[in-house]
Amino acid sequence: MTRPAPNDLRIAHTVPGRIRLKSSRLRHTDGAALTQSLSGAEHIVWARHNPIAACIVIRFDPSVEAAAIVELAGKILGIQPPDNGAAQSLSSCPASGCSVYRPSRDSMPPENNVKGAAIRFGGLSAAMCWVLLRRLATGSVMPVGLLSPLGAVAVIGALPLLRGLVRDARERKMRLESFLAGSICTAIAVGEVVTALEVLWITAGGDLLKSWITERSRRAVAEILEITRHHTFVLRDGVEVEIHVDELRRGDIVVAHTGEKIAVDGRVVRGHALLDESTLTGNAEYPERKKGDCVFAGTLVRQGVLYIEAECVGENTYLARILHMIEEGLANRAPIEGVADQLAQRTIRIGGAVTLGTLLVTGSAMRAFTVLLVMACPCATVLAASTAVSAAISTAARNGVLIKGGRYLEQIGNVDVVCFDKTGTLTTTSPRMETLVTRNGATREDLLQLAYSAEIHNHHPLAEAIKVAADAAGVSPTPHDVCEYYLGQGVRSVVAGQTILVGNAKLMKRFRIKLSEVAEQAESISERGLTTLYLARDREVVGLFGIANPLRPEAVVVAEKLAAQNVELCLVTGDEARTVTELSRRLGMDKTYSSIMPDGKSAVVQELQSTRKLVAMVGDGVNDALALAVADVGVAMSAGASEAAMEAADIALIRDDLGQLTYVRDLSRRTTSIAQQNFWIATGTNILGAVGGAMGLLNPLTAGMLHIVHTLGVLGNSSRLLTYNHTTEKH
Repeated sequence: MTRPAPNDLRIAHTVPGRIRLKSSRLRHTDGAALTQSLSGAEHIVWARHNPIAACIVIRFDPSVEAAAIVELAGKILGIQPPDNGAAQSLSSCPASGCSVYRPSRDSMPPENNVKGAAIRFGGLSAAMCWVLLRRLATGSVMPVGLLSPLGAVAVIGALPLLRGLVRDARERKMRLESFLAGSICTAIAVGEVVTALEVLWITAGGDLLKSWITERSRRAVAEILEITRHHTFVLRDGVEVEIHVDELRRGDIVVAHTGEKIAVDGRVVRGHALLDESTLTGNAEYPERKKGDCVFAGTLVRQGVLYIEAECVGENTYLARILHMIEEGLANRAPIEGVADQLAQRTIRIGGAVTLGTLLVTGSAMRAFTVLLVMACPCATVLAASTAVSAAISTAARNGVLIKGGRYLEQIGNVDVVCFDKTGTLTTTSPRMETLVTRNGATREDLLQLAYSAEIHNHHPLAEAIKVAADAAGVSPTPHDVCEYYLGQGVRSVVAGQTILVGNAKLMKRFRIKLSEVAEQAESISERGLTTLYLARDREVVGLFGIANPLRPEAVVVAEKLAAQNVELCLVTGDEARTVTELSRRLGMDKTYSSIMPDGKSAVVQELQSTRKLVAMVGDGVNDALALAVADVGVAMSAGASEAAMEAADIALIRDDLGQLTYVRDLSRRTTSIAQQNFWIATGTNILGAVGGAMGLLNPLTAGMLHIVHTLGVLGNSSRLLTYNHTTEKH
């Protein structure tokens, strides 16, 4: 596969008000400076940089063209923007093959590279062991001057910190690394090289622990979402040929046999099989898949053979995009992690003051350095939130909830309002046709064939209900010449020279189709709680479909639990009011917004946000994408979600279980609670250690051990989230 040039800037995805840009240069860019420059620009709300995925997400004023934002980002980065401003849709995989996405350790930032952290910690540990063993064996003390072997080791070990000190001095900043570098230089200068090595050893140990827990979270996700085997079979001139998955192309016919994982997203063109889809749905049953069904990469053929036409391969498969989401999530910090950094900065300042005070009052450099060792290395404070958040994101992924970052994990537990889409969100993703009214001489078979032909490429749940009914009646579609989709309304097509409209009343009004003659039949269908779809042929209504949308079995329990937590519930749907009245009453909705177009859904969210409420939007369709992007937290029911909804959302419920919404809220609150406990552990032991050091009760070695113990305490407390497995209630 041809890789983008280093200066290439491309659009990965865009919806009004939000854009994701990718470039290899973003992997090595100063994220803080970049996001600060972008966030301060006109029309931009915020920007989030993810070096691991080599991308940046920008939220901006929806009234501004995306091309202007791309041009601005290109200027700031010094990268040539793409020739056109059109989004490269994720719904279509490029004709060229895409390599399967797997996180590369080499592409990770140095602080997250476990191998590098382990080498540094191992080297410093070897030096410390040599000092200890020599002292125990011979009773002699090694030379500890600046030019001694130990001094050289200390200087080499401190080089990363010293580089940071120089950089911070130029920028007039004071960070943890700067304070540590200054402390180590001071220790070496006064002949306390062993103390300097202890500080470096403890710091390296903290870095290793942080890198390890982050890498463990990544590895856990990668194992859960293991995408495909390395090789697969494709049909070439009627012969099955084994190729590497990197060589797959859109349009290839992939053959999956019993015991093999499917390597692509696509549609079955031949064969039938029982599939293990538990990776996606969590369902232990094996559904049967046959010709015409959609299948996804990562699912396992338990019995049978499938011939699949590849529609998306490599990085564009559903499961690969999910892994991208998790990679971004681990790099996207929660607000509480910022609190940890601020507390660490305060600890550094207080530590400096207490160290200086101890030196002035006691005149003991040893006591002062003991205090310094405890207070100048607030690793546990820094890890207090980050380890809890990383563990929670990993646990959520194992339980079928994908979170794009700590920010959204924290916010979902604090939302004041939850807005729900209806079809596919509160109702199941498999609506069924309950009734069909024929008019003007049209037969049932005529209507099913016309509707099937018009909706053949439409994957909306209501369209699927019509196609299922047509298949059951033995009706086959006929070719169409024109096919136009209208979000939130329906479809217009030309079938056998006839102009066919299939959709709701809004579509009929768009084309000025008179509905007065069928008002009574439509009213009768709506009174039964069914969704009414009209079929017009050459500007005349010839049929009405009544589609049932069964309520999800867990929806009532979820609504009751959210209401008990004083969360305001809103139903935001494109359906007519008479269709959703009973459902709204049954779920106890506080507000119902009906007949809402896609842009109207985002307007509803913004209206609620204007009252200073934190708003979550839960949806699954293309028509929900804008509202998901605008909401403080967008949640996608991703088993049936459109790609646009998946990209716009901040959290994805991949098992198609609405009960996971309350699960992730509980996990959010649990994470915040554990992070706060960690703050107390870190701060309390720092204070006790500083007092003990100032009073001469601790020496540098015991102070170092205290530091390691309380850091392990924080990690142990956070690790409790790795086993958090709250069971969602269902009817």
